[in-house]
Amino acid sequence: MRLEVFVERLKSYDLQRDKDEIRAALQALATNRSVLSSHLYATLQRDGFDTRNSLYNAYGFVLHSDEDFTLRLSFWSPVETHDESETFIYNVNHNHDFEIYSVGYSGDGYTTVIREIQDDLPLQKGKRPRLGKQRILKLAPGTVLYMPALREIHRQIAPTSMSASLSLLIHPADLEQVDDAWCFDEDYIPVHPGIAAQEIALFDDTLSLLKADPMFSDKSKEGDEPCLT
Repeated sequence: MRLEVFVERLKSYDLQRDKDEIRAALQALATNRSVLSSHLYATLQRDGFDTRNSLYNAYGFVLHSDEDFTLRLSFWSPVETHDESETFIYNVNHNHDFEIYSVGYSGDGYTTVIREIQDDLPLQKGKRPRLGKQRILKLAPGTVLYMPALREIHRQIAPTSMSASLSLLIHPADLEQVDDAWCFDEDYIPVHPGIAAQEIALFDDTLSLLKADPMFSDKSKEGDEPCLT
């Protein structure tokens, strides 16, 4: 399935009810081996080297985003050190303040450990919520992971080979959430709201330096375009 077809189908679905159709469409898109190269070619044609509309973080690309949903392609690398693990936010218990579908795209895929929050929201810092039984899923190619907003805690374990996944984020219809997304310690005690704030700030700072470089600026004068070799 081409990216344009996927987006058109999603716009025809009821994003709250048509979950089976969404899963099937995402699995079909994951069979497209050129989805990233086609997206990058179209982005370069439209924006040049301006990365504001195409990068999500240091290892992820935004393939589409509108008021209803965002589609990302993320890469997941094997790691050998703690610093590498932090870059990919592995082994960090967290939940999300949006509904998410993920499908394995390539490689063996990361493993995720999930537990359902059974207490009422909002959560309280330092107070461990009641949790459901642990379940484990490996995001191999074609396998779909679904998590509702706020209600599930998960952590990702690094794959054994370079992997990629496609993730569909359904934007909340009600912007006034009953709770924030949280990070939890190894005992599932809420530590702080927000996920990887330090890593995101570092990436944003690095990106701002890149944009300040005239070689990558969309404000370069005519005739000053960089020469690619």
